[in-house]
Amino acid sequence: METYDAIVLGGGLGGMTAALYLAGRGKKTLVLEQNHQTGGNMSGFRRGQFYFDGGDQSFESLGIVFPIFAELGVLERIKWSKPRFRMMSPDFDFFVDSFDAAEDALAAAFPAEGGIHTLFGEIREVSRFIQKHSDPWRFPLLHDFSWTRLMGLAPWLPKLRRWLSWDYREKACSVIKNAGLRRWFSQIGYYRMPFIFFAGFWHLWIHDYWYPEGGMQALHTVLAERLREFGGELRLSARAAKIEVKGRRAVSVVTDSGEIFTARRFVYAGDYKKLVRQIAPQVFKPAFAKKAEQAKLTEALLSVYLGVAADTGDVQARLGAQHVFYFPGYDVIFPHAASHLDVHSRMWILLNHFGRENPAAAPPGASALVLQTYSSGDWENRWKTGDGSSGTPRPEAYRELKTAAADELIRSAENILPGLKSKILYRDAGTPLSSERFSLNSGGSSGGWSYADELSFVYRRPLKNLIKTPLENLLVCGHYSLWPGGVISAALSGKIAGNLSCGRKFLEKF
Repeated sequence: METYDAIVLGGGLGGMTAALYLAGRGKKTLVLEQNHQTGGNMSGFRRGQFYFDGGDQSFESLGIVFPIFAELGVLERIKWSKPRFRMMSPDFDFFVDSFDAAEDALAAAFPAEGGIHTLFGEIREVSRFIQKHSDPWRFPLLHDFSWTRLMGLAPWLPKLRRWLSWDYREKACSVIKNAGLRRWFSQIGYYRMPFIFFAGFWHLWIHDYWYPEGGMQALHTVLAERLREFGGELRLSARAAKIEVKGRRAVSVVTDSGEIFTARRFVYAGDYKKLVRQIAPQVFKPAFAKKAEQAKLTEALLSVYLGVAADTGDVQARLGAQHVFYFPGYDVIFPHAASHLDVHSRMWILLNHFGRENPAAAPPGASALVLQTYSSGDWENRWKTGDGSSGTPRPEAYRELKTAAADELIRSAENILPGLKSKILYRDAGTPLSSERFSLNSGGSSGGWSYADELSFVYRRPLKNLIKTPLENLLVCGHYSLWPGGVISAALSGKIAGNLSCGRKFLEKF
């Protein structure tokens, strides 16, 4: 039986990053990916003449992702575009091009709210911290580490301690007197997201969001090509069923088709709940496994994929931005199992369009659009499927509910693009159960563990994180291994796991 130096379970961004660090250093590396393509939550797909980005529509670097791509030799193979953001509601309509533009627009919409200027003063302070200690294209804080740089962080530590909590976000937003607007400021984003992430998103929307021209899947195609150039092996449609253990070491992985692969080291880059529940349950103490199983995750998404009979230039002119948020009101809703049947009709929506950056996404005279909002995999008795597994056929009631929810998002989108429904050439929808099926993320979670500081499974153990396991040759990477989750943590944890598996320092350069 062939033995690998390392086997990586999962071909999302974290897994592919780890595999590239391993294979690039001459390690005989195998990636097992359960889907027919790599990418995970960042993957894209084609339906007929239309291409859609399935989950993430763009992402931030924060001085971590791009430097890692540069080290691995993939950054220059992609042409990067910086998307523009627009915020719309019945009261305001502005582009997030600068803090001044956002602050002035909100102040004009709510002239009696002097607290807007106070709140944006604090948001700017977070932006100054991010600007000082990160650059989209460089890795200054971690790669260029020095005592001088560490001492430069010292004055910020008291503020960081405050910013890293939800309680401080509530306090900072309390300067807004309008109850609805205050709820909007204090709740937009992930559930109970600390102040630093709320303020950080404003900074990132202005300075540091990026899109790989040609689509998100084009990026993962490049990563897979680079793996093969390094001599690594990629197997698709190969789902790991269990990890076999001997003593304190993993010895092999068994796929659901019965294939067995042995290696000296393993990196798990999949859903953490599945790791402790079924992939390697014998490795973890029952109390730890129970906590992991009960831990709250980030929200799932409902996505509607539309091919429309409208020229890309006309759509782009109407939208004015690649990402357009529409808020029908200021109550931020987080759907759950008992939410009302019409919950998605009252949700914010995000309309995404990258026609100019990806002209092959639609035929001439047409455009590809993606509508998104938060949802829940548990809603309406798991979308009328009951307790059936993700692999069982969906009942007709599921399809009817999915169609009705998609209709609600389309109606909301017509506040931005009037007459949209009449121009639809193709439509489909991805529910949280769809995400769970194709990415294997429990409940369709979009970013790993909850961002809430008091609820996160990782936040209370930041120095331990979840990269190491009780097995000396099994590491974890991906957005479950670090707090907060998302693209940045996936790439960073992949680098760390790849380095450690090679016997290198955890942030050592490639």
